[in-house]
Amino acid sequence: MKKHLIIGGGLAGVTLAWQLIKKGQGVLLIDNKQNKSSSIAAGMINPIVFRRVTKSWRVDEFIPKAKDFYREVEAATGSQFFDSIKIRRFFSSEQEKQSWHQKQEEETYTNYLSLEESYKHEFTSPINNLGSAIVKNAFRVNAKDFMRQTHNLFQTNNSLNYESFDHAQFNLDTMVYNGKKYSSVVFCCGSDQDSIPYFNSVQIQHTKGQVLTITAKQMTEEETWNKKGFILPIGSNSFKVGATIERNTNDTRITKEGRNELLKVINGLYSGNHEITHQVAGIRPTVYDRRPVMGEHPKYKGLYIFNGLGTKGYLMAPLLAQEMADFMVEGRELHEEVQLSRFYKNK
Repeated sequence: MKKHLIIGGGLAGVTLAWQLIKKGQGVLLIDNKQNKSSSIAAGMINPIVFRRVTKSWRVDEFIPKAKDFYREVEAATGSQFFDSIKIRRFFSSEQEKQSWHQKQEEETYTNYLSLEESYKHEFTSPINNLGSAIVKNAFRVNAKDFMRQTHNLFQTNNSLNYESFDHAQFNLDTMVYNGKKYSSVVFCCGSDQDSIPYFNSVQIQHTKGQVLTITAKQMTEEETWNKKGFILPIGSNSFKVGATIERNTNDTRITKEGRNELLKVINGLYSGNHEITHQVAGIRPTVYDRRPVMGEHPKYKGLYIFNGLGTKGYLMAPLLAQEMADFMVEGRELHEEVQLSRFYKNK
């Protein structure tokens, strides 16, 4: 049985490990327990890009696979972290409203866009006067629970070690790490990609996001509200509010500026009372063209990268991890837009 070494136990590493194991492959996942994104993400699976009222890239493929994958992991771990949600989008402009009306008539959007409806909650912000509509086929992964449950399962199966990758213990020519030979070594290092010397042409950008947790007894728990940010119910009158976008920084400290920006999100959606209970910051691994990076090193056979899942990670990861496993084990071609080769064309 072939055995693969995966560096990084975030979303990319965990989903890839899962898909390789399903193919009968041996896996060792190593993680430095310095997760900067996957475990603190809001975990929303939203099929729509609101700025242009368009479907997310490959969403018709990603949604069914994500539903099957997360339910499969729930069954295997005896846990519950995946739910459908109702996203109410409050229109932010007449142009957005018109675009929504046009798209909802198209057959390819019927699974995702509802008709505009009259809606008034007692504590809706009064500035939301352009109407609203519901995004269908939206879901939420409780990211913290998902990461905890999968890590626990991999540890039980002796497939996960908590340690930092030691470059001195890695022989690039033989794929031997710490005295053991592997069929492949895959770097799924998220925003830590800068510390990996083997893919210098790949520029993983650091996109910081801050999120608040609030309690708000007057807020509805039946819907997620969205307009220039989101308010997501997480149970017991608690809500996540997010998220800021701060580019080109790897600083995970929370800031007053981030909190103030998120207070604007709250005030733009909700007029009731609330109390801030928590604030966190994470670093999303993003790419200039908003597509993940997947493939085998052009020089070193068996050396792979799977990274750059970004803000849509919980939507994309299940199918992309399966495609990555198919590529590694069976030699199937990767989708042209994610291929590592795009970074090496002029080298």
